[in-house]
Amino acid sequence: MTKLFSLSAIALLTGLSTAASAASLDVHGEIKINGKTVIDDKGNLIQDQSDLINIDDYANATPNRVVTFAAPVNEDGTVSTYKFFYDETGREYKEESFIDDKLVWSIKWEERTTTPLGHKRIVLSDWGYEEPIITTYKDEFTTSSAYPLARIGVNMTRADIYKSTVIATNNPDIEINSVTNNLDYQKLTVIDKTSFKMGDTTIEDCIIVTMSASWTQGDQFRTFCKDYGLVQFGDFTAKAAE
Repeated sequence: MTKLFSLSAIALLTGLSTAASAASLDVHGEIKINGKTVIDDKGNLIQDQSDLINIDDYANATPNRVVTFAAPVNEDGTVSTYKFFYDETGREYKEESFIDDKLVWSIKWEERTTTPLGHKRIVLSDWGYEEPIITTYKDEFTTSSAYPLARIGVNMTRADIYKSTVIATNNPDIEINSVTNNLDYQKLTVIDKTSFKMGDTTIEDCIIVTMSASWTQGDQFRTFCKDYGLVQFGDFTAKAAE
């Protein structure tokens, strides 16, 4: 209804101007319909944004939160679990992947800066090696865009363009100070608003999305909840939060 009212207001102004070209309607201040401003005091049309969704409100979590995920038992009988860690601002800073409670992979972002835009990224991999392979990168960004405010059913894209320099590693196949130029993207569409049940807790303010990225194969359904961040992706479902 708000959009119709806005168009009606514009039509009214246009009609007055057309009917009497020598006349004008001079309004000092805002134009409101049913108490809502449709044109501000500078002549700008005010669009209704009540249906817009800020993805960051759902992707971030309560400060210092840790969310634990589990997947169905694998065919070989092993159990896969996952943990997401959020910092004092509520932004994700670490992920850990386990098989039968053994850490097999992790990624951690630290020393984040805004000027210049960058961070240190530490990746651990332990898939049966004699010792875990740990590589540390310094990532320097040309750009790191955010998702725009979202509407249900509308696809959005964000991207990171950055240079990665290896500053430490115990992998003999990787050279210290080697540099790679990276372009990563993520595409996301909000499907619907929903609730999510975690143990005995029902989280009411959540969104279901489809997401694909430069490092994934096809679309993946994911669920995000306010104050909890990601709570479902692929076969993994959040089981506990602390």
